[in-house]
Amino acid sequence: MSIFVSTAATLGFAGGAAFYANKLLRPADGGGFEQDWLADELDFDHLLEDRTTVALKDGSLFRVFRLKGVSYDTMNMAEQEALFKQRSNILHQLGGSGSAFRLIAVKQLKDISFDSEWPSPALREIGKAEQDLFKRAYTMDWYVVLEATTFETLNKHTKTLLSGFDRYQIEVVEGAEDLKAHCELTAFLTYLVCGHMPENVKRVSRSINANLPACDLIINKDGTILTQTPRKHIHRTIGVSEYPDSVSGMMISKVLALPAELEVTQICIPLNTEKTILEYTRKKAEQLNGFLTSVSMVDQLEAATEELTNNSNTLYQTQLQFTVRAKSEEELNTVLDQISAILNTRRVRHSVETAPAANCWFNRLPGRNKLVRKLRLFDSNIAALWPFQYSPEGLYSSPFGNRPLRLFKTPTGQNYALQFHVFDKKDVAGHYLLFAPTGGGKSTFIMHLLGGIAKFPGVPNYIFDSMHGAQYMIEVMGGRYQSFDTLSLNPLDCDLSDTNARQRANRMMRVMLGEQYTQDMSDQINDVLDMASVLDVGERTFSNIYKTAFPVDTQIKQSFQQWVSSERQGAGAYSHIFNAPRDSIRSFLDQSYLTGIDMTEPLKDPLLGPALVTHISSAIFEAAHTNRNGFSIFIDEAANLLKNKGFRDLASQMYKEYRKLGGVVGMAFQSPSDLVIHGKEADGIISNAPTLFFMFGCGGSDADLEPFNLSEDQIAFIRGETDLAGGRQVLVIKRDKASSYNESTIIDVDLTPYGDALRFYRSGPDPVAELRKIQEVWGDQWLSHV
Repeated sequence: MSIFVSTAATLGFAGGAAFYANKLLRPADGGGFEQDWLADELDFDHLLEDRTTVALKDGSLFRVFRLKGVSYDTMNMAEQEALFKQRSNILHQLGGSGSAFRLIAVKQLKDISFDSEWPSPALREIGKAEQDLFKRAYTMDWYVVLEATTFETLNKHTKTLLSGFDRYQIEVVEGAEDLKAHCELTAFLTYLVCGHMPENVKRVSRSINANLPACDLIINKDGTILTQTPRKHIHRTIGVSEYPDSVSGMMISKVLALPAELEVTQICIPLNTEKTILEYTRKKAEQLNGFLTSVSMVDQLEAATEELTNNSNTLYQTQLQFTVRAKSEEELNTVLDQISAILNTRRVRHSVETAPAANCWFNRLPGRNKLVRKLRLFDSNIAALWPFQYSPEGLYSSPFGNRPLRLFKTPTGQNYALQFHVFDKKDVAGHYLLFAPTGGGKSTFIMHLLGGIAKFPGVPNYIFDSMHGAQYMIEVMGGRYQSFDTLSLNPLDCDLSDTNARQRANRMMRVMLGEQYTQDMSDQINDVLDMASVLDVGERTFSNIYKTAFPVDTQIKQSFQQWVSSERQGAGAYSHIFNAPRDSIRSFLDQSYLTGIDMTEPLKDPLLGPALVTHISSAIFEAAHTNRNGFSIFIDEAANLLKNKGFRDLASQMYKEYRKLGGVVGMAFQSPSDLVIHGKEADGIISNAPTLFFMFGCGGSDADLEPFNLSEDQIAFIRGETDLAGGRQVLVIKRDKASSYNESTIIDVDLTPYGDALRFYRSGPDPVAELRKIQEVWGDQWLSHV
């Protein structure tokens, strides 16, 4: 069972005693359905002075609690089981004093879209598609409505809930102190009555009924409930009438993952333990003395009696129902069918309510305890059904700006605002590592993220591309793409009397030497830089100083000959790379907000690739001293680069230091083993990369994955051992050691819902060839004709 879809295997505990209710204990009556609810007044009376306690007309009291939930994605099985036992214990305590409660999950539409300024037609169209998609996003809230007959009991159980459910980020829902401000308690009670949670409702007095806005509520004989608040909606309810021998929290989580407005409610009324023991003892005697004795039924009665006698569990009379809210009959029926399919798969008997619909609707309100489909469950069963799963929401702002980088859906039906950064704080790291198998959609995913950076003015974005994977996307997004061998590069074209510039040149030479570099070459490199510093700008190249600056018959001279042209040796293999009279990299980097460099061949070369990336990255870092808006560097297929000791040193420095100038650095690998093989140096990079992306099935042995400190379910996802519900999915892990922050979620990165905008996400040489034809036809206007 995967925790990415629901919760954990421990949720199977909901089976156990659940079948006691189904097979022998369910009463025959179905509740009363003849009351005229609309002619009767609501049971609410008034709000007490503490602004959290509501009194009903019969003198009983209730409070509402909201829970954010807990994420199970990074939790091992022992922790999940401990949480289950804790939930069971809390519910046991509530029932011990006769307090009824309602568990309610509310999933509603929420517009989380945002406006942004985009610098190109393609990015504007992609941004518009994203905006339209997330106008119909969903938000999830968990509630506990706790009833009590006395104020003392209510206070006692409030303390129990707040302390016992602390991990679930529980809080009491209060009435607004300022009568002109939005009142969350009034909004929730309005929802219970009208099916709509208003975003701006005020509390006009201490009388609850006076606070609730008017609502047209029409209950039809076919079970449909029509509301207008002020928009019209149709509601229908599915009631559960029987459980199988085992059922888990996956059932509720699967339903809540549907793309629809939903509510799941379970009403739990504790039964009198003494009376129930007498009832079960009598039923057991009837079985033993009857003509046909069911051994299994006797065993079940005996086990239930023992649980109650030992006070190990509290038995509740419960009603579980699923309510769908839709704008049309077609939408409503589609969702009802989907819920039925989920319940049928788990052998949960249910029905779409007709005559009992009114009772089901008003039973959601505190004090309405005439249940429709009564099922007896122990507190442990209820605790397993309700894990209060939370999917991280992400971060809606970062040091780059007050917008998400991109928005994604999660398998739980919720939304995730993705940022590279862990927090929205100055100098916080946003570095990341991406692991993606060949053909897994890496190029599309990373370009969707990097394209999102374009919404932040003044944040340049640099991509070291491989196999032309990003070329088409970079160009149609309005960026600039160029091959490395057309650049004019010269690492010596700098002020060598400046300490920082000299260190960069020193490091560059060590990278160019690769594995041939030894510690005793350090003085020789300094001598070479001293010689270069006295030459005029334009003459200061490696080829010009090779004959005199490099000591004769030394390893450094022999190793460096491939980087120069000399009279004796001729042109070295890389002599055309770093011997331009002037270095033009800074001017090239300033030409676009999105810059791609074709590194297909260099990335295969453990000597040339590291040298090019080192030189260009150093130039980016220097430019950041004057542009304090931040920057982004992405290096594709970085495995070969790390074979170079000099580049490993640079990578370590990038992941440690570049955050100080607002820089974000990312590297991509096909498998975690491509990075982990470098031992302690890899550990340093991993520890300074707070954000990790694992595409489904990127693989890795136990030893390869050990440095990432992953849970069993995360490892199963990475190895492709998890069942996916369609689409392409990525595991996102975000951590911060200083604050012990640890967040993990699965995001769906399938961009098919973007419609026509999907045409901008293509990869490889064929789309580039098509692009050239468009450019020939439309000239400077080609961007508007892709």
